Amino acid sequence: MRRFDAPILENRELSRDYRRIEVEWPPDSGVPRPGAFLTVGVSGTTDPLLRRPFAVSGFDPRLGRASFIFQIRGPATRLLAERRPGTSLDVLGPLGKGFPDPPRGSRPILTGGGIGLGPMLFAARDFRNRAASGGWEAPVLVLGFRTAAQVPDLDLPEGTMICTDDGSTGMKGTAVEAADWAAAGGRYGPEAPPSYYACGPAPMMAALDRLAASRNAPYWAAVEQWMACGVGACMGCAVRLKDGSFARACADGPVFDGSRVDWGSM
Repeated sequence: MRRFDAPILENRELSRDYRRIEVEWPPDSGVPRPGAFLTVGVSGTTDPLLRRPFAVSGFDPRLGRASFIFQIRGPATRLLAERRPGTSLDVLGPLGKGFPDPPRGSRPILTGGGIGLGPMLFAARDFRNRAASGGWEAPVLVLGFRTAAQVPDLDLPEGTMICTDDGSTGMKGTAVEAADWAAAGGRYGPEAPPSYYACGPAPMMAALDRLAASRNAPYWAAVEQWMACGVGACMGCAVRLKDGSFARACADGPVFDGSRVDWGSM
């Protein structure tokens, strides 16, 4: 973890709802893993006061570049959308615990909903690049949207399934339905047991928890939780677990064993 000024290389609109910022990443600032995040001081002033957390959506160590995807949801992200290439962001990262490798012999089924598409894109590319050496099958990436207008203009990795609630593009249905179909052999055949990875809205994550349990499959979930400090000090991002205890999304996560999370409390 390191705090540094990161020159913006690109700030691009991807679709009606999403933008991507790519920044320079110094070689001495650590290597972001899929599921990790960074925090950004949006304005360089005390308005807004708190830093904003964003999951890393891509990292190229050769070029020294990292990216994150965000939605414009309020004044802070509106300011971020207006930042120009050539200016710099106040970045702290990489932070948090990322996704573990898939079990050998399994087929990783990665599901992203809403702003959760960023970390799942990163994980899908990483898992695909290391599948042969890691001993797992090539991953399936499922990205769910309400309608075609939300689908980002991105070079998606091989093995990506797009689904929309209204059927305006891709498979009609929810991301969970598409993930179930893929694991049942609808994409590559049932020769490999699934391992589940996800980031998205709590109802989607809860449904995937049930799906993974029904298949006796591992499930790793990156939680979407409001964070204030991002380093485990303020306890503002507490996640309730099924045993009644709490964990910090920023320091103990944001990736958790999804079967342990009390999704009904989120």
